[in-house]
Amino acid sequence: MKPRGLAAAAQPQARKPGSTSAADAESPKQLSSWKPTHTPRIRSDELVIVLKPRITMDLHAAFGPGGIGTAVQRLTGSTANAGISVWPVWDQNIVVVGVKTEMLASKLIGDVTLTIGDRQVPFQGHLKAAGETCKGVVTVAENETSESLRHKLAWIDGEILYVRKLGTSNVAVVTFKGRRVPRYIHYSSENVSVRYYKKTVPACYRCGAVGHRPDACPNPDNRRCIHCGAKVDITPDGPAEHECQPECLICGENHFTGSAQCVGKFRKAWRPAAPQPQHGQKSKQWGPPSPPKTGAKQQSKQNKPKPSNVPAGQKSKPPTFQPGDFPQLASPPKPVSNWAGVSSQSPTTTAASPSHPEIIKQLEAMQKRIEILERENQMLKATQAAPPPPRTEPEAMHASACSDDEQETGAGGYAEWAKQLLAANSKCLKIIKTTEDIPAVDKYLLHLWDARRSLTKRWQKNKINRKLKVRIAE
Repeated sequence: MKPRGLAAAAQPQARKPGSTSAADAESPKQLSSWKPTHTPRIRSDELVIVLKPRITMDLHAAFGPGGIGTAVQRLTGSTANAGISVWPVWDQNIVVVGVKTEMLASKLIGDVTLTIGDRQVPFQGHLKAAGETCKGVVTVAENETSESLRHKLAWIDGEILYVRKLGTSNVAVVTFKGRRVPRYIHYSSENVSVRYYKKTVPACYRCGAVGHRPDACPNPDNRRCIHCGAKVDITPDGPAEHECQPECLICGENHFTGSAQCVGKFRKAWRPAAPQPQHGQKSKQWGPPSPPKTGAKQQSKQNKPKPSNVPAGQKSKPPTFQPGDFPQLASPPKPVSNWAGVSSQSPTTTAASPSHPEIIKQLEAMQKRIEILERENQMLKATQAAPPPPRTEPEAMHASACSDDEQETGAGGYAEWAKQLLAANSKCLKIIKTTEDIPAVDKYLLHLWDARRSLTKRWQKNKINRKLKVRIAE
């Protein structure tokens, strides 16, 4: 058997003609870049159920065209127009079903049986989370089940939607409502930490293929060693003795398939999200630094003409403002000839540049003020142009009395007219004597009452003035 690892590196290797070094002759191991070939297109309003066979069988060979859909219809008791979407995923040897009602979903969750001709095939169905959800992984006891964990796991600050225990391991996948994975949850009133759930590359040690899990293997090979993949004889006590050196099916390194040391077990290079930058700090982005910006500003500086009246050897001071320093506030819309152009308008067709929100607000306020002033101007012109209303009989009598008073004032003098006015007013006045029950009016209170009345009149004319409101309240 050929030596591996450090033993192989210590032995001298034969160099081929034209090769530069022994390190170049040994090619590095390639990671398995597996991607699912059949990706179901499930709608956002559908419930997703995943069905796995409980026995060893190849679904692609067992079911003919339309066979899986017919079996699901028989199980749910529905027709072709019931809104059920069945997606057989042959490479993973599973079936994905999308339904729109919880009643149909309840018939496919748990241990179910699908009919294939005269044969009854057991399946295990579980609900797959969709929408605004996230997943986490917790460590539990090995004797727990998915049903028992539903009553033992609790999240105080949120809602736990589903719990699924992974086989006979001590790991359970918990689905939370929302996009935030909690740091801790309660497991039988005990705080346990929650780890992020990361999708792994499915690999089967039973047949040595990448693409499906061992529990859904269509063609298991009992003569294959589950650690190294070598062909061995099977005895009543188990596989025959052999030199077993583990080899990962995903990355090819000397460890068990899918162990913690595997660098290619995850479908994507997982990395925790970077913390959000605080106010005034720039966010750090992963990847190489961006090159320095050399845009139109530097070109415009180079292309600016220099004044000709500056003597040689002296620096010319550029003007404070240039015609092209400020962008236009509005740009004319481009002509659109069809519906495609309407949906794909460029950002330059907006009424104003989005980089000047303050200017836009000021322009809108000025436009509203101009409209109000135009309306007031029209109302004033209309009142001036309208003829005066006809006088009524009391108004005519009052006008004649005023004219008589003016004539008398001019003839008899101002003193005589004042006496007549006081005599007329004294008839309407009543003198009240002050007592303890009827004290005299305080001049200071009378002054305050007059001031309040004047402020109220001013406030009615200008209701927007907040300072007057405060003064009136005081």
